[in-house]
Amino acid sequence: MTCPHCAASISESDERCPYCDSYIDHGQYNRAVPPAQEQKLRNLVGEDKVNPFLMIIAFIPMIGIILGAVFMSNGYKKSGKAYLIAGIVGFAISFSCPFISMIGFAIASAFHA
Repeated sequence: MTCPHCAASISESDERCPYCDSYIDHGQYNRAVPPAQEQKLRNLVGEDKVNPFLMIIAFIPMIGIILGAVFMSNGYKKSGKAYLIAGIVGFAISFSCPFISMIGFAIASAFHA
């Protein structure tokens, strides 16, 4: 049998081509996601790399936490963890800024009194 995607010679029992990693259609689909759609999803998301644009957005606290949870639950542990940490850091910064400004105001008031 030949792979319909790369034309390599493969075994009849192979579910995936060992050369191009494509699913082989044996006339039946017992999967929740058809192989063609799975390949489209894999091409859309790509590898488990941190996207710089999403990393900047992840510093908005709730967005970072949601991105982290979604990516980690879909098997992208590295990028999911990075987005989650960015969301937590963004939350800590947004929480501490009012206190920092109050301390600065108190110090400035002490010198002007």
